[in-house]
Amino acid sequence: MALATDLPLRAQRLLAAGDSDGYRELFGLLEAVEDPHRRYWASASLIEWGLAAGASTSPTRLPQLLAVLAEGAVESLEREPCEPRLLNYGGVILYELWSLEAAQAMFEAARRLDPQLEEIERNLTAVAMRRRAIGGSGRRPPLHRALPDLERRASEAAARAQPAEGLKLSLCMIVRDEEEMLPRCLEAVSDAVDEVVIVDTGSTDATVEIARSFGARVISHPWTGSFAEARNVSFDAAGGDWLMYLDADEVLVREDAALLRSLTGRTWREAFYLAETNYTGERDDGTAVTHNAMRIFRNRPEYRFEGRVHEQIADRLPAFLPERLETTGVRIEHYGYLGAVRDRREKSRRNIELLRLQQAEGPATAFLHYNLGSEYAAVEDAPAALAEFERSWALLDTLPDRDGVEFVPALIRRLVKALRVCGRPAEAIARAEEGLERFPGFTDLVLEQALANIALSEGDRAIELFERCIEMGDAPRRYSATVGSGTRLPRVFLAETLLAQGRHTEAAAVAAELSSDDPLAVGLLAGVLEALLRVQSFAVFEGLVGLLERTPLPTRERRELLAGMYLRCGYAASAAEEWMAVCREEPDARALVGLARVAASRGMPGEAGEFAAAALSHDPDNGAAASLLSEAQAAA
Repeated sequence: MALATDLPLRAQRLLAAGDSDGYRELFGLLEAVEDPHRRYWASASLIEWGLAAGASTSPTRLPQLLAVLAEGAVESLEREPCEPRLLNYGGVILYELWSLEAAQAMFEAARRLDPQLEEIERNLTAVAMRRRAIGGSGRRPPLHRALPDLERRASEAAARAQPAEGLKLSLCMIVRDEEEMLPRCLEAVSDAVDEVVIVDTGSTDATVEIARSFGARVISHPWTGSFAEARNVSFDAAGGDWLMYLDADEVLVREDAALLRSLTGRTWREAFYLAETNYTGERDDGTAVTHNAMRIFRNRPEYRFEGRVHEQIADRLPAFLPERLETTGVRIEHYGYLGAVRDRREKSRRNIELLRLQQAEGPATAFLHYNLGSEYAAVEDAPAALAEFERSWALLDTLPDRDGVEFVPALIRRLVKALRVCGRPAEAIARAEEGLERFPGFTDLVLEQALANIALSEGDRAIELFERCIEMGDAPRRYSATVGSGTRLPRVFLAETLLAQGRHTEAAAVAAELSSDDPLAVGLLAGVLEALLRVQSFAVFEGLVGLLERTPLPTRERRELLAGMYLRCGYAASAAEEWMAVCREEPDARALVGLARVAASRGMPGEAGEFAAAALSHDPDNGAAASLLSEAQAAA
């Protein structure tokens, strides 16, 4: 590492002294750098210093410097041609030397490997323009006598720059008692990987049999209270060139299987982030958070996990080289944070215990306290969550590049929410403002500011902020953003706030903008419709009630919703019409109870008793029917 760090410093000094020969010799020392990532970094740094020096070099000395640069770049690419950044640099150098065919070959090779590479399209356009300008073959007498040989070598290196073929991808998992979730996970991903290695930590259900039915190699390993240890067992057993890890409650989106396979050929990367959607709340409410999850990396012995729970590997990767890590469009869906799943497994309380053990075993870290806060938030212990988030934030203050830490956007979002939930809305607003300065476009923080203003009875300001959220749209995935924070959620809160202010027509207009299949649309529409009935705004009501028919709500439930609304607002005849419509099709206890309530509200105890008795014949345990029958008999 010392040599890799020293080479760019020496290059800077030699270039400043005009010593091109001494600078050239530095490229020969790169072979002595053992770490491939440090060697690549040193090579790129030497070239960058040379390109920077070229801007101030005299025209008479520039060709010699460019030739030295070209020689160094080509040597590096001959060792490892699949480096898009170095290919692009080599193309730039050859372009400046008017070796346009070789430059074009370099640029095309860089684009072949990484179509998103910055400046690559502009560079190819520049080559094409220069070739058209000089006509003919595009060649010009070389500016240095060694250039023809370099052109040949450069073109040969560019031709070798191809995505790798035949590399294997191993899926690694740890499981225990996952017979419910595992089949869906493996069915989606098994055809996209070359090997499935599953470490079972003590299943007592059919998990092992299910895993083997998909061709998985199952390894039994005792549970020691460390997720990292179990994961590393699966990695050690895997034979693929690349490792991918999933939990049983994570599902690959089938349409992305081909894209997943293509990643294995990108040997200039060390790891890939996948686009993960974490579904939260309950199964059908549509609440979700998206983030970039690092789930694929090269199978190297140094890439192993640490941490009992919420284990991490990122600090083992060459994060000082951003081009080694790629954010992809491969999607996975995670169902482990759904309320029903978490309740069944008691995941949060288990995780808290493991995190406390980890805390006792080593020094406190910002990531540990962030995870503790997240688990306390999941069990709705807001004060404990807030305390852990504050500790995490304080520990991050000691880091030089706090904002570059991967989990910081999620931390600031959860910290702001915890302040609001704990009854400290003014502090939540201030902390959110600080977060927005660090992470512009983070809509979730604006949404939290709006909700905090509601708590402060600042409805008008909240409305402004909800409207700002809608203008911003959802935040980027890199922020671990809540799905809908810039679309559906602010519209729901905006409509509710307008209703609270008696601005029913405006609330109705906002409600009409919601997608008809949005799980939140039904509840919001019902609230708006009932408010319109109460203020007798019938024209607006009639214009909006048809939207209920476009929601996923079944006809039977829609009638129940409208009937209850009508009865509460004093329109008993309309309520009776809805419940009678149900009974004409297929009578049930709920409709008969509703009719009994209508009759009771009209002072008709005999009819109320008849309807209640009929309801009990459908459902003998119906408490509402029994109570209505008792009241009717007493009144009679």
